[in-house]
Amino acid sequence: MSNERRCSMSDVQQAIEAAVQLRLKTIGEDGPTTPPIDVMDIANRLGIKVEVTPKLKNNIDGFILKKKDEDIPTIYVNKNSSSVRQRFTIAHELGHYWKNHVIDKNSEYGYVDFRNEQSSKGTNYDERWANSFAAELLMPAKFLYIVWASNWSIDKIKKSLEVSDAALGNRLTNLGLLKI
Repeated sequence: MSNERRCSMSDVQQAIEAAVQLRLKTIGEDGPTTPPIDVMDIANRLGIKVEVTPKLKNNIDGFILKKKDEDIPTIYVNKNSSSVRQRFTIAHELGHYWKNHVIDKNSEYGYVDFRNEQSSKGTNYDERWANSFAAELLMPAKFLYIVWASNWSIDKIKKSLEVSDAALGNRLTNLGLLKI
């Protein structure tokens, strides 16, 4: 789906709040509070199948597909991507699901995540929304503010959250913790 509308700050905030809601719904307030967030467990709790497959092209990290007459979609993830990239892709696709899960059973939808120049620009509304959702799901702001104030190293934070340098750098920058 192509949607070149820019994602506003209120849209980003909506994505962040949606990620918090998903964590509360699937993990609960009494669930694990320490990272890393188990995105496979969240998908399982939602009844979403995740298939890690070598059949995707190298420039495709993953996609979500809901077929007509199915209640829930399947997330497909590129087996050739790094484990941290796979985690982000699953979280990103969960964002697409969470935003669209009210679509009726007879509807179809799908989102494909390409690794290309356009995806890096963040100009596609749906992709930017899903990225903001994934960032909050995997790297909760509340956790990052605490560990940043406690002087954790970037490497320690990255390993604790099981995310990439790029994902953590973007998240810390967007939260105003890291100046570039």
